[in-house]
Amino acid sequence: MHHIKQTEKGFSLIEVMIAVLVLGVGILAVSKLQSSLIRSGSDANYRSVASSIAQKKIDDLRRFVHLTTVDSDVPDAWVPALSPTSLAFDHIADNQGGLIPSGTYSVSNGITYTLSWTSDNYYYSSTANSAASTTVSDEPAFKLIHVIAKWVGVGDNTNSVVSLDTVIDAYNPSFTDLGTSTLAGGEELIVNYDPLLAPDVVPITLDTDGINKETSKPLPDLSKKGDSTLVTFDTVTYSTSFDTLRREEFRTVACKCSTGNAPNNDAPIIAYTTWDSTEETLTDIATVDPSGRLTITKTNVDTAQDTNNECYICCPQADDLAGDFKVCRLKRVDGILRAFSPWKLVGFNMIPASYFNDSDGLPDMTTTQQASNIALYSNYVTSLIRNILIANGSVSDFDNYSTINTSFVNQTNTFINTINTTTIDHLTFVAGNANNRQIQVRGIYMDYPPSGIYTTEVISPSTTITYSVTNVPLDRVPFYEVNLTQLAGWTPDVSLLRDSGTAGDQIFYTTTSYTDAHDDMEDKGPPCDNTDTVSGRNYITNEEFFHATNGGSPVITTCNDASRGMFYPLISNSTTVSSKIFTNSDGIVDQNINVNNDSIDVSIGVTVTP
Repeated sequence: MHHIKQTEKGFSLIEVMIAVLVLGVGILAVSKLQSSLIRSGSDANYRSVASSIAQKKIDDLRRFVHLTTVDSDVPDAWVPALSPTSLAFDHIADNQGGLIPSGTYSVSNGITYTLSWTSDNYYYSSTANSAASTTVSDEPAFKLIHVIAKWVGVGDNTNSVVSLDTVIDAYNPSFTDLGTSTLAGGEELIVNYDPLLAPDVVPITLDTDGINKETSKPLPDLSKKGDSTLVTFDTVTYSTSFDTLRREEFRTVACKCSTGNAPNNDAPIIAYTTWDSTEETLTDIATVDPSGRLTITKTNVDTAQDTNNECYICCPQADDLAGDFKVCRLKRVDGILRAFSPWKLVGFNMIPASYFNDSDGLPDMTTTQQASNIALYSNYVTSLIRNILIANGSVSDFDNYSTINTSFVNQTNTFINTINTTTIDHLTFVAGNANNRQIQVRGIYMDYPPSGIYTTEVISPSTTITYSVTNVPLDRVPFYEVNLTQLAGWTPDVSLLRDSGTAGDQIFYTTTSYTDAHDDMEDKGPPCDNTDTVSGRNYITNEEFFHATNGGSPVITTCNDASRGMFYPLISNSTTVSSKIFTNSDGIVDQNINVNNDSIDVSIGVTVTP
């Protein structure tokens, strides 16, 4: 009989205990790893939130909409409110600027963050072609920003930090989409300018750098519709390389306005010139008049009259005058015509056009003499502006200044020039219509310059110039030299109060405006060309800018070929030629609508030889 021996199988207690120990150690390691993973994930989340806070602050600082805090170039009553006031490049400093303030912030993850930043100004040196923190110019070129967002760490109680650095340039916001604003827009492109020719356009040299300024049209464009008269011209300031530095478009309009059912306009939009210290140039600003100084009750256009479109800007935006008429000086600001301050005449002179014209047929009148004459007149204009600037130290002084200079005729020795021992007499005519010549009058208008033009200019790190009234560049002073020949009244006229008699207007009338004495152009030959021959006297033409046909119904015409001031020498004698214009805005629209308006006239004596 056989016995089978069985072997017992299984784990001993020791083996089980060892296995449990190994498993416990593994579980403990996994648990430790899981805790580290959770902590690392939380830290990444905290850093992500901190980075977002810092980046939002950088974006907040970049979104400035002004370069400077306030416009110091304008009296307080005219400073437009900056809203919000912190959105300016100049506001950016340590823990300052933008809309997001420094301090602590609690977010949804339960962590409190502390936000702060520093700002360092850097200036560009053109001599070293580099940027440095040393002040070498009036305004910083950029700011170096260091933004810090920190929080208190979990568990170990250590501080955690995220910091970002960036550069914010001092760029002009008008170059961005903000330039579409109707109150502050973009700048013109610099384009080439083709100067026009004398005698109608005379360039005025502003400084030793050769910057010139001139009215860009030989004669202002005129449009007369019923009771509305519109005059348009541009003034261009340009460099020696003929780059356009500043172009200004003006429209002066006389309109018949009414009250109708329109309420008072308590918030008219006005425009004015200020000084841009960053760009170092004059600039125009449009804003709602905050001072309430304008009294505007006649806000409607009298639609019963044929009128220019500009009257729809003039009537609701300009001061009321006596009667139903208004005169508006409009200027294009950021592409929109805006009401501007009235014109102020400071100079008015009569000049034979041949004085600036080397092709007018006068013997010995050369391009050299022409250039000399233009330079003499240019020096007269700039000296006049400089002297007015010196004599009037404030806006109120300038407002009370009423002198109109007429002295250029004296500076030119009665327009008789001598060069290379040859005498050129611009005031001697030969009898007969073939010798008729244009005589012109030129006006000088001026606005008081904005504060801020008297600055210290850094030429180099070692050289600066501080400007005053005696040396400030005249491209910083708003003045305008305009050919007023077609807008002025002339005597001796060809007829008397629109009568075809031969007596003529020997003096300006004191009982009526000279505009009422202009010659009617109906049945006077070609349209707008009144050249009636009046036997027994010399005369100068003085046309109106509209004529009547078909039983007296007015026919609108711009009369661009009309030539007021054309002198016709018919007989041998001495004749005094005079021209007259109103001294306020009315003078530019050829209509006296202000009962308190003053006028100015100038005269020269001409000689007619056989």
